[in-house]
Amino acid sequence: MGRSRHALALLSMVALMAPAATAMMLNGNASDTFELERHAVNGNAVIPPMMILQRGCTGSSVVIRLAKELLRDLGVKVHPNGKKEIMRTGHPEKNPWWTPEGDLADAMRKGVQEASDAGQVLVFNAFKVKSWATNEEERRLNEALLDMDTRSVIVHRRNPLDILTCEIRDCFESVHGVPRGYPVDEKGDPDNSCFERRKKDGTAHKTMALIDLEHLQENLEVASEYPQQMQRSLSEIGLQGGSIIYFEDLVSHEYSEDNLDRSASAWQNLL
Repeated sequence: MGRSRHALALLSMVALMAPAATAMMLNGNASDTFELERHAVNGNAVIPPMMILQRGCTGSSVVIRLAKELLRDLGVKVHPNGKKEIMRTGHPEKNPWWTPEGDLADAMRKGVQEASDAGQVLVFNAFKVKSWATNEEERRLNEALLDMDTRSVIVHRRNPLDILTCEIRDCFESVHGVPRGYPVDEKGDPDNSCFERRKKDGTAHKTMALIDLEHLQENLEVASEYPQQMQRSLSEIGLQGGSIIYFEDLVSHEYSEDNLDRSASAWQNLL
């Protein structure tokens, strides 16, 4: 599929902001690549991975896809891993490098080493990091991220009501135990489509959110706190980065070419 005029303009502006990529042709294909910096980890030279921290319902699928595309177009070799949630504690089987003999920290180290051996950077998204590790798996994972000099950014939505509505429609459980509401169809009847509704929306089927107004303010506050919580955790672990970037800025170029500066600046900060 060809790129939209706005997407090509965005790529051009981001490239102008990235000195290492100014020699490339701006046609969606990189004509030049550059050597990525390597760091020594346990006697091996690895390319520090890039972690995009982003909770559900904040456009994580769009951001990780566009981030990889832009990096490739700017001449960066990106590992082709297509799996999502490769760093989800409690579910190590989602990581393609995990084996029952090891743990999630071992799997992340293997993935970064595999990418580095190919001269690639591993770019992945994660729901959260916890500086207050409550078990050995989390402690070892934090240690691995720190050892590999993982670069991190935080992406969030400015409008917490968008997040809350999406989470209700997807049937996400409340992370703090406070009622949020439940999904309904256009007639107001309970709708159990949950995450599958994303495949149905745009058709005759429409899932809506019936919001619990009694707890609305508390739920909006919780949805808004995520970026600051992740910044504190990253700082306490000792990980580099942690800039907060908003999804609305990243995709604003899709709505008007007048927003290209806004989008390009956001992507420059992310990449």
